[in-house]
Amino acid sequence: MMKKIVMLLAVAAMTCFSTSAFAVHIEEGQGKASGNLADISIGGSLDIRSRDFQNLDMNENVGDATLDTQERVRLDVNVKAGDVKGKVTIENDWDSFGRFEQPQGDSTTATSSKNTARLDVREAWMLFPLPGTPVYVKGGHMLLQLGNGWWFRSMKYGSDAWVAFTTIDPVHIGLVNVKVSEGLTSQSDDVDAYVAFVSVKASDTMKFGGDVTYANDRRNTLGFGTPGATDPAGQTQAYNIGLNADVKAGPVGLKAEVDVQTGKAKGNDAKFKGNQVVVQGNVGMDPVTINFALAYGSGKKIGEKDYKNMVTFLDADQHYTFLYEYKIAGPCGIHTGFCNTTAISAGAMLAATESLGVGLDVWFMQASEKVPEVGNPLATTSELGTEVDVKLNWKLADNLTWNWTLGYLDPGKGLGKDAATGAQGVLSMKF
Repeated sequence: MMKKIVMLLAVAAMTCFSTSAFAVHIEEGQGKASGNLADISIGGSLDIRSRDFQNLDMNENVGDATLDTQERVRLDVNVKAGDVKGKVTIENDWDSFGRFEQPQGDSTTATSSKNTARLDVREAWMLFPLPGTPVYVKGGHMLLQLGNGWWFRSMKYGSDAWVAFTTIDPVHIGLVNVKVSEGLTSQSDDVDAYVAFVSVKASDTMKFGGDVTYANDRRNTLGFGTPGATDPAGQTQAYNIGLNADVKAGPVGLKAEVDVQTGKAKGNDAKFKGNQVVVQGNVGMDPVTINFALAYGSGKKIGEKDYKNMVTFLDADQHYTFLYEYKIAGPCGIHTGFCNTTAISAGAMLAATESLGVGLDVWFMQASEKVPEVGNPLATTSELGTEVDVKLNWKLADNLTWNWTLGYLDPGKGLGKDAATGAQGVLSMKF
């Protein structure tokens, strides 16, 4: 009995010592911690989504339905000590319901174990000023976007990068090095992107920006040139020059982005000649908001050598349509933005009540350069299809929403012959 008492006293003493040494106190119910060195805040989200996608191959003779319910957990830890900041976010991405007595994050097999968990780091970065200068440095794994996000966007899983920037009102300028891919550590065979950007806040309602990206693909792993070539003569070197604007005038808001590409895939001597223009607008007329979009992304003619299609690097989230581009491979593949796509859309969002919004968007898509007809590859067409998306945004509480999206895609000859449909509801709690 005496030994047990001594052990309990020792554990209590160690606990008190540990608490005083770190001097950290968690404020109950506020998700914050404060200490001698840093303030720590903890937050995140819990999301549950139900999905029902039908006929995404646009061929009713082949079964390809997706029906499931999934859960995602994100946990954010934010650290601040003076001018030094840091953030770590971990998530399990989307994990499907239906595995009896299995740990969250397991693979899709019912016999999987915790060792196969898909708990990953979404963000892990630090931000600090260089002493004696107005320059800040941010390094680590972070969410990145250039311009309005139509050429480069990694806002789902993030990218490994270094960022150096400064602000001299009203100008914000900086440099970015994105480590796209690490090859052999003993060789200079990586894929890197280097960016210079500038943003000017002309007024509270007017902002302009520009960026220049140089991508050096030493192994042609991005799909250009000759894959696997590590010889300097086989390197792919590409440039993207982008301009963007965000302007508001009364109830009217406009966003625009222009991108032009140049460079050379030295492995096969092909040149980059892609370009795109994307204009988005909205007009607020309470309780209705009208929105529209006009977009053009260049395409490559069948059999052409040069890369005249607009090459994009976008994440796996939805960018505009709910089915086309997000769930269906268009002329350039899935998640490729407006590559070889000319699109026009119109829609509206109605604030039916303080907690319920109802919206509808109609998209009409054509191929900028003709593509083979599905089922008749000897013929070509510009027809990609028309999509109608319905949105229901329901706010149940200050930190709880349940948003639904319904989509119907009537494909053109360049996509398929039968309509594709989709429905998705996401119940999300922020904390």
